[in-house]
Amino acid sequence: MKKKLDLGLIILIISFLVGIFSKLRISLILKNFFLATVEPLTLNVVGAIILILILGNLLNKTGILRNINSSLETFIKDRRLTLIIPSILMGLLPVAAGAMLSAPVVEESGNKIGLNAETKTFLNYWFRHIWEYVWPIYPALILAAAIVNVPIQEIMLNQFPLTLSSIIAGFIFGIRKIPYRSKSKDKSGESIRGIYRFFFYAWPIFAIIILVLVFKLNLILSLLIIVASTLVTTKIKMKKVLLIIKNSLSWRIVSLIISVMIFKRMLEVSGILLILPKIFNHLGISPLLILFFLPFFIGLLTGVTSAFVGVTFPLLLPFIGMKNPNLTYVMLCYAGGFSGVLLSPLHLCLIVTKDYFKADLVKVYRLIFLPVIFVIIVAFGIVFVKQNFG
Repeated sequence: MKKKLDLGLIILIISFLVGIFSKLRISLILKNFFLATVEPLTLNVVGAIILILILGNLLNKTGILRNINSSLETFIKDRRLTLIIPSILMGLLPVAAGAMLSAPVVEESGNKIGLNAETKTFLNYWFRHIWEYVWPIYPALILAAAIVNVPIQEIMLNQFPLTLSSIIAGFIFGIRKIPYRSKSKDKSGESIRGIYRFFFYAWPIFAIIILVLVFKLNLILSLLIIVASTLVTTKIKMKKVLLIIKNSLSWRIVSLIISVMIFKRMLEVSGILLILPKIFNHLGISPLLILFFLPFFIGLLTGVTSAFVGVTFPLLLPFIGMKNPNLTYVMLCYAGGFSGVLLSPLHLCLIVTKDYFKADLVKVYRLIFLPVIFVIIVAFGIVFVKQNFG
């Protein structure tokens, strides 16, 4: 699907068919298409994601990402940490095939301690994705908050246990198996200079969480401040800035977001959302299984986080709650969908990382499977605790 057909176009066609089968007039369908496109919520999501793409390209093209990685090498003593910290940091930037940004550093560090290709692939791939449950500049998280209609901070805080369990799983099933090896002693003052350089270059990344979580600024305003400040501090030429902006205007992503918001509106207007719970209740299917497995299968089939959110979250609103959403259910949906994405053979990060390290895909899957199961168990455990003791 991802390679042959545009997902945004598919969702748009399905939205139109929803209107037709609901016996809505063509004029009313088109009117709702227009209203969904221009409503403030849609425009805010589109604006935020374009700014995120600009920031990611800006940090990459100006060499800031490379400088962040090189500074880490100067003050981290445990070689196992030099394997994963670049991946963790690069995971803060939602760019396509983002695992490739940290792969060269992981390759170098991994070779020094004799790791095989599959272990290097797993560590780079897994720790690259620990933030996708909570980091506010990931398009899927922004989209989820828009569909459920709650502040993104609430979803971030509610899903933090998933990120924490993902980190723990990475250490249990990955880092713990690697013997501890310390780097040779650095020259006097080199570590201090390395720490200074790290914070000097990485400030845009830290600024995001400070502005959004601490000062609770609007995401678009926060991104505008960070992008503008980065442009000023890097003193980048205007010609290069215009090129970065041009390369960041992904109409494919914009059309996907607009299509999802149209799909959500058409489901609401058609009345289908009121019928779905009755159908599943009649079939005797547990809502928890629906909340988990519907996103899981879409994530597995597409390998795209925004796809499982955009396709399934509007459908699952009756179970999540349209007026007073159950954020524990949102967390379960997200855990299901992202588990599917992590296991998907269509996931771009997995494909390019496996090829980069020349790893055996079956062996890589053996390393990924248990950590994914661990996070799933934690997600269902949280639901059980909330339902029985919350």
